[in-house]
Amino acid sequence: MTDNILSLSRKVFPEIVRLRRHLHQYPELAFEEFDTGKTIASELDKLEIRVKKGVGKTGLVGILKGNASAGVVALRADMDALPITEESGLGFTSRSSGRMHACGHDAHMAMLVGAAMILSQLKKDVNGTVKFLFQPSEEKNPGGAPAMLKDGALSNPDADVIFGQHVTNELAAGKFGFRPGPIMASADEIYITVMGKGGHGAKPHETVDPVVIAARIVDSLQSVISRMRDPLDPSVLTIGSIHGGTAPNIIPDKVELAATLRTMNEKWRRRAHELITRTASETAKAFGGKCKTEISHGYPVLVNSDQETLLARNALTRLYGKSSAMTVPPVMGAEDFAYYLQKVPGTFWWIGTGNKKTGATASIHNAKFRIDESSLMYGAAFLAFLTIEYLRQRDRES
Repeated sequence: MTDNILSLSRKVFPEIVRLRRHLHQYPELAFEEFDTGKTIASELDKLEIRVKKGVGKTGLVGILKGNASAGVVALRADMDALPITEESGLGFTSRSSGRMHACGHDAHMAMLVGAAMILSQLKKDVNGTVKFLFQPSEEKNPGGAPAMLKDGALSNPDADVIFGQHVTNELAAGKFGFRPGPIMASADEIYITVMGKGGHGAKPHETVDPVVIAARIVDSLQSVISRMRDPLDPSVLTIGSIHGGTAPNIIPDKVELAATLRTMNEKWRRRAHELITRTASETAKAFGGKCKTEISHGYPVLVNSDQETLLARNALTRLYGKSSAMTVPPVMGAEDFAYYLQKVPGTFWWIGTGNKKTGATASIHNAKFRIDESSLMYGAAFLAFLTIEYLRQRDRES
């Protein structure tokens, strides 16, 4: 089977590259992936894979039925691009001004279609059903995963497991990074409006200065992380935006702060919300002002199931050898794949796309981001092989 998978992956590799480059040239932002969806649907139609469109607004689900009914495997790729002007220097750069697949979602889609190409030629070896999830809006809170779930992406037939992957130039092409348990953080957006009393900059005693209060709040909130959190729970609170005032000699009536909170522990996450709200409010009150705190709940902690992570790692070593599998540390980035893992077991891994010789070194979300395209073949083959291995195991256990 490994030889068949690898042979087929080499055969379809040119098609995967072609698709990836096309998608890269025509990026679309969150919930605007209309042409992207049409392109993917067309590719799946060629493979005679039944496609359900309009799932989660602009997403779609392809269904491939194998030769048995041992289980249902869901495989997911995200579709949206980022509002970034590309500076990669590639010959197939984005043709959409101010938009770029700087997070590798073009590669994710191409690899998943590649896996579908392989599996469609190996139906006799697929002991169950495969669902190909192409999800919109991974980059923008509240994410496209909840919309996909609401529209039944994991239902009819019900998925038993879900697998997903994300490109990274921190690993070389051909390397994969696994981690059981929490691997990616939750992500919440926090908006604080500090309200004071404006006036002349030369008469601060007649005002309640929200700029000074905001500065105190920024400082005080860092104590939530450094003094109110268990040091063994990773957490980040970053104030990314401060806006207030119109002139150097005018004390404004209000100042607005915006922040991101990242955690690896859902219990601490909820407690942090309470502490941030209380700290901001009490600090403002201490200086005669008021504040309003609004928390936009983002993605939950992404928690890989132990069993499926081990299964994936073992499958990879059978396909590519032990040296291809690596244990990676958790990261404070967030991913709405976490929502699927709250519904069914599964695992999410990093696939290496880095190559110093070809300039594939920039991080994701960077205007200079590019990948080593050989990784597309590795990723497509692994998705296909893991699917077959999982269904074979379920068939043996049933």
